[in-house]
Amino acid sequence: MSTDLGASFNEQYMNINTKLKKRFMRKPNISEATNEFIALAIQCEHSEQPAFAGHAYVGAAKCEASAGNFLGEAEHYLSAARQFMKAEKKLKVLKFHSPDRENLEAAIGCFMQALSKYPERSPIRTSILMELADGLVSLNHKLEAVSYYEQALELVEDKTRKLMFLRNLLNLQMDCGKFDIALETANTMCDLHPNIPEDILSEVQINRVLLTLVVEPAEEDRPVSLMQLFTNLLSDNESDAIPFNTDVQLKLQSIVLSCATGDVSSLISVAADTRQYLTTQQNDLLDALLKEKRDQHLSLV
Repeated sequence: MSTDLGASFNEQYMNINTKLKKRFMRKPNISEATNEFIALAIQCEHSEQPAFAGHAYVGAAKCEASAGNFLGEAEHYLSAARQFMKAEKKLKVLKFHSPDRENLEAAIGCFMQALSKYPERSPIRTSILMELADGLVSLNHKLEAVSYYEQALELVEDKTRKLMFLRNLLNLQMDCGKFDIALETANTMCDLHPNIPEDILSEVQINRVLLTLVVEPAEEDRPVSLMQLFTNLLSDNESDAIPFNTDVQLKLQSIVLSCATGDVSSLISVAADTRQYLTTQQNDLLDALLKEKRDQHLSLV
């Protein structure tokens, strides 16, 4: 690399750009500039300056674009996105507040630039969307991540992979308190995927029961499979659709009946005994149900 290692990032970055501009009368050496931007990016990475590295990778991406190498452009935009995301996570660890979200917005923009370079049905687009969504979740921007998970789902054709994505989306929607949308997702999982593994089916069916009690959808908005789930649950009918062990089934029955009768004391008692069988998201959902029923009870007193 021809630039002085002791020079500032801005000086090195501008030096590369200047060399490109000085060659406007003849074809610039795009390959040389690309390599210099990449070398600068790697130097910044080693110096633990991810934001500077991100800008250098963007410079390399623009060089590739001018040369018509769109896959190389996409690759460098992805590298830039990862560095900007790393910079945002670094700020979070240091507890620095970034109101304008400069690094995060740069990361999102670079992910979207890379995304646009691949064919519409390319599996790489799915991977990019999922990587962005996972990054947003790690930064606790869960609601923002939901839209990218949904976009990724539209591109997935493999049924097993789609089921796992739906499961992640369902948990994320529950984390965000989007219970009505989460119920729709859970219903979709059961209606479109008849051969769900038993452990996942058990988790989803518990989610459906608790979500229905919280959301209280109108009868006409409940799919047949959801109504059948409650019928089987309350009548002790044996069904492949309710693969719960006996203890879980009895606890869910008690929760449903307590809600139906408005018996808040009974609901609180059975909820305490049920928590050991539930996931973190399901326990949070149970807390939301308890709060709602307490509020309803207090409004009637």
